[in-house]
Amino acid sequence: MKRSLFAIILIFAAFAIMAQDRIDTPELVNPSNADDDQMPDVMLDWNAVAAALNYQVQLSEDADFNTIVLDSTTDLTSVKTNQLKFGTEYFWRVKANDIYGGTSYWTPVWSFTTFSTVNLDKPNDGADEQDPDVTLKWKNKVSSVMISGVDYFDIQIDTTNAFNSSQFAEFTTGGSTFNKPMDQLLFGVTYYWHVRARHATDASDWSITRSFTVLDIFSLKKPNDGVTDQDLNVQLRWEDVSGIKKYDYQVDNDEDFSSPDSYVTDTFKVIAQELKFGITYYWRARGRHDFDTTLWAEPRHFTTWVTVEPESPGNGADSVVLKPKLEWSQIKGVNSYEVSYAPNENFTDAFTDFQPADDDINPYYYILYDLDEGTTYYWRVRACTAIDTSIWSEVYTFTTIPAAGIDEYFSRAEVSIYPNPATTEVNIEMNISEPADIEFSLIDLAGQTLMDKVFSFTGGNNSKTIDLSNLTNGIYLLRMNKGQYSYSRKLIIKN
Repeated sequence: MKRSLFAIILIFAAFAIMAQDRIDTPELVNPSNADDDQMPDVMLDWNAVAAALNYQVQLSEDADFNTIVLDSTTDLTSVKTNQLKFGTEYFWRVKANDIYGGTSYWTPVWSFTTFSTVNLDKPNDGADEQDPDVTLKWKNKVSSVMISGVDYFDIQIDTTNAFNSSQFAEFTTGGSTFNKPMDQLLFGVTYYWHVRARHATDASDWSITRSFTVLDIFSLKKPNDGVTDQDLNVQLRWEDVSGIKKYDYQVDNDEDFSSPDSYVTDTFKVIAQELKFGITYYWRARGRHDFDTTLWAEPRHFTTWVTVEPESPGNGADSVVLKPKLEWSQIKGVNSYEVSYAPNENFTDAFTDFQPADDDINPYYYILYDLDEGTTYYWRVRACTAIDTSIWSEVYTFTTIPAAGIDEYFSRAEVSIYPNPATTEVNIEMNISEPADIEFSLIDLAGQTLMDKVFSFTGGNNSKTIDLSNLTNGIYLLRMNKGQYSYSRKLIIKN
């Protein structure tokens, strides 16, 4: 009987021990107590308890847990929430359970508050000169916490801060996108904008409202205002504005643009067409898209070249060879140059010819036929386009080498050139009294120099060979020069 009674007492004692709170209480970790700006999917985290089988987590909108929004059991030490309300204070607690049915005390109740608004980033409040396709940006953090648990962002933009005008627009982006590019905003208009976060069950408050103003004019860049001696193929450049689809530009010789040439282009640089010599031109540009047009940019002006400038032979040069090379300054954007020379200042019976222009080559003209010895010549040049011709340049003079010395040197040298016609090479023989460096030039009928070499000769009989293998069949001029002495011979290449 005593043994049976003792066994019963032990059983009751065991049950009493099992019914006691014999497991430690967890410690809450994150979010910190009374923390704010938490995400609607905030992770609730606590420290593990030895011998705990699982944990019960409760989340409520009140400290007495009368409005519970989460009551979950988990064998982990954290629980991720979902779609919590924005700008709301929440209270949470945790207790541990063991395998024997034992349970800990509830942890002390902690609280946190979810964020209520997002923060705008760019453009800065009150910013001006914004592009019509400005990108609206908001920050991806609230305080130092990365934004998460958001399905969408709503963006509103309008020309009034009440967001009730005819220009009102609303957009939605995904919850991981923190910017929204605009498109074709009106020029010179002030816009107001704000953003809010949203998920399936709630939306945050609207952010503070910012404003910005779209540019209504832009600047011209090149050529500089007032520049002179401008080439005819002048490139007009202006500020490149993102969001402008096309540009209008006007070029006129009237500063009031009473009869302008007007063009539309999709670039921010153009080549002015059909300009004339010695004219002051005024120009401006403006931008446009489908819904609006900017103001005209502040006009600039430039003046085109009046004419070209002779360079070589220099004015008054003497002892010039009988077939000189005439050179002058370049004007880009012309079609050709007209060259004229005569043995008198009135240019009576002047020889006139045209030289095609090439913007990549400094202009020149070879006189192909011997001029008179010891004679003063006058020469000038002007530029030509399809619609205009410049005035004649300043007249330069030069005097050819005296008759007595023209061929005397090469005559004594008994020059021999063979074979002529030649095929792939030509030989030159000379007999000179002392060593000399002699320049050899090969010129085609267009006046282009195809070869320009200097050969060193010793005293006595000399023979030099010139390679012609890279030349085509035709008639050429072989010219030799030594100081004031010149010698020319027609050379035929015939393969």
